[in-house]
Amino acid sequence: MGKTFLTEQQIKILRLRAKGLKQSEIAELLGTSRANISILERRALDKIQKARNTLLLWEQINSKISVEVMAGEDIFTVPDRLFKKADELGIKVPYSTAEIIAFLVEHAPVEDRLAKRDFTLFLDAKDRLRISECLLEDFDEIGKHKGGKDAV
Repeated sequence: MGKTFLTEQQIKILRLRAKGLKQSEIAELLGTSRANISILERRALDKIQKARNTLLLWEQINSKISVEVMAGEDIFTVPDRLFKKADELGIKVPYSTAEIIAFLVEHAPVEDRLAKRDFTLFLDAKDRLRISECLLEDFDEIGKHKGGKDAV
């Protein structure tokens, strides 16, 4: 196929599962074991999740503005940081402080006002608030391991 990360077999399995078939029924239909179906389905779902994460990372790279939130940080401080950064960049944030906090409570890894893990809050190209648990700083190591100016 080449247009998807999934194999033809994985697509068949996902389609049959979407129709409500059990793994054992699919195994019988395809002439294999339930364990094999389970493995193929798990690998397919893992690929789908990686594809979603990749798209989210792409949206984050192309975002208008982003704010890194560290584990343990009080999310009530995040809207002010976002607005301050937006003002510096001349970007209008179309959300109120209350809307941003409500979004964080609903979508971010937050418990009792505190970030449970590091994450990034960003405003995508379509002015939607988004959450990514992938910090772009982790990818900023490129060039640091090449030996500086003297590298050939």
